[in-house]
Amino acid sequence: MKNYFLIEIELGQHFAETYESSSTLMNQMLADGKIQTYGVDQDMSRMWISMLADTEYQVWEMICNLPIEAITQPMITTLHTYNQSIDLQFPAISLN
Repeated sequence: MKNYFLIEIELGQHFAETYESSSTLMNQMLADGKIQTYGVDQDMSRMWISMLADTEYQVWEMICNLPIEAITQPMITTLHTYNQSIDLQFPAISLN
């Protein structure tokens, strides 16, 4: 059974220098369905990634492939509930 995971990464000071290439890779991972969402805080010192995986080991495999320098070990949380879209709450309207 797949679980949603939230990964929090404290970024190194050089992340701002590699932001363009890192952003390109993260966007490709979004398009490929490897991650669900990601965000970087205003001062580029912290990143959050949400992903769907069978095990925490799969999460670690993804983290090891990221082109980022983490200051501390990433914090991984298995989420009980994850709702990413308001569309899930309201059915689509059909005029048929």
